[in-house]
Amino acid sequence: MSQKDRKHIKSKKNPAKPAEEKLFRDILLLSNDWIWEIDPEGRYTFTSGQIKEILGYSPEEIMGMKVFEIFDPETRMQTEEELRRIMAEGKPIRNRINWNISKDGRKVCLLTNGVPVFDEQNRIVGYRGVDKDITRQKETEEILRKEKAKRQQAEKKLQEALRSSEENSRSKSIFLAKMSNEIRTPLSGIIGTSALLKETQLTSEQRDFLDIIEVSANNLLSIVKDILDISRIEAGKIQLEKKNFNLVEVLNDTERMLAQKSRDKQINFSVNLKSGLPKYVKGDPLRLKQVLINLTHNAIKFTKKGSVKITAENISENQQGVKILFSVSDTGIGMPEHLTKNLFNRLSRSEVPGKFKGIGLGLLISKKIIDLFDGDIGVESTESKGSRFWFTIPFAPGENPSIQPMESPSDNHKKEQRKLSVLVAEDNTINQKVAMASVRQLGHDVEVAVNGKMALELFKNNQYDLILMDIQMPVMDGITATQKIRELEKERGIKKKVIIVAVTANAMKEDREKCLSSGMDHYITKPFKTDDLLSIFRINEV
Repeated sequence: MSQKDRKHIKSKKNPAKPAEEKLFRDILLLSNDWIWEIDPEGRYTFTSGQIKEILGYSPEEIMGMKVFEIFDPETRMQTEEELRRIMAEGKPIRNRINWNISKDGRKVCLLTNGVPVFDEQNRIVGYRGVDKDITRQKETEEILRKEKAKRQQAEKKLQEALRSSEENSRSKSIFLAKMSNEIRTPLSGIIGTSALLKETQLTSEQRDFLDIIEVSANNLLSIVKDILDISRIEAGKIQLEKKNFNLVEVLNDTERMLAQKSRDKQINFSVNLKSGLPKYVKGDPLRLKQVLINLTHNAIKFTKKGSVKITAENISENQQGVKILFSVSDTGIGMPEHLTKNLFNRLSRSEVPGKFKGIGLGLLISKKIIDLFDGDIGVESTESKGSRFWFTIPFAPGENPSIQPMESPSDNHKKEQRKLSVLVAEDNTINQKVAMASVRQLGHDVEVAVNGKMALELFKNNQYDLILMDIQMPVMDGITATQKIRELEKERGIKKKVIIVAVTANAMKEDREKCLSSGMDHYITKPFKTDDLLSIFRINEV
């Protein structure tokens, strides 16, 4: 502090002028803060009356006490040491926060500012200052700090939960992809061989046996698809299509697909299309059919005698579209009321009585699909009398497409095609035989490569119109083989590139995108049918 500043600070020994005393008294009366003076030892030599409001002491009680006596014991030692050092150096006290204990034992936080008082010989004779009660402010800050800490902790836990969920989701996706591959690969052999056998001369008994094989394999394939669908829906990876389709045709297809099941159980099965039902709408026909099949399959399964009926009716219509009510009614075993309440949630086996086992998976998928449609789904059921499952879906208005002659698969067989050179890259022996037989059945030449490296070597030395490329193969996988083939075509300046079709048991959407981004032209999932190959040939006009 400069010599000039020190001269401006009056000692208590210097008498104040009357005007100054009045000013000082006015300040004391108007201020809500505690004004004080202490001697060099830290004893209070003056205090304003606000001490009573702030700390509960009267001015008489506080006089002669040392500053350090009312400090909070928890911080007293450190605070006293810091203040004594400041006072020894004759420095001002600037915005010091200190905790004190009031007369009634409360903790009070004070913001202290003070300046040294000098006598005429520039010796420090004490300090003069003001304390402001900031207890509420500090308590509020503490509450906010704790809330912030809680929020940060909650956010940390949420992030950890999200990371864990993402890791679990990735692990589940990897597991499901592997499971799908492992199951679809042998199914490809079963379904493919069955299709080839159907083209041969068979007795009626052999055809019946073959139908059993085909139905069983397709049922297993349906289960695999259901499991993958649940995973996709829960991961938000399924988006509904919005395409123009024939609603009546979808309902009739559903009837044809399940007619044999109803005949086998000797129950009546029908589809009732109410008047006013639009023929064409815009939406996702495959997902609609999936829900109809799930509900109708369950109805047939749990109906021993009587009937199963699908009904469709238009319940509302405006410029934005129509809302269709679908219902599947049966005269089956029905369900008790307690079971219907949570029927569309995930059910554990322990929650489902023995005779109702097997109803959970299809209904769970149906509920999730209807939610994607922004529709509703429900059930009405009476035990031993039957059930009525219903759902509503809003569809955008459809359009009647221009009528074009349809080509049947048999017509495609008859069309004149040049003989193609096809390479099958497949490491599974059974699937090699099925793929080669399917290509030959269509009248084309075919060679086989047992891995991606062999496919690349054959491509270097031969000319192919089309390559059926498996993805998971030893030595070199299908993705790598495709990329190397495309690089080779670029090096050689080949303009008409070979058509590469991914033929894989990996059925996830991301697998398809990965195949197409690697340079493949098309993607078909195992097990594939001869018509799938015909579609590929026709699209590319090879």
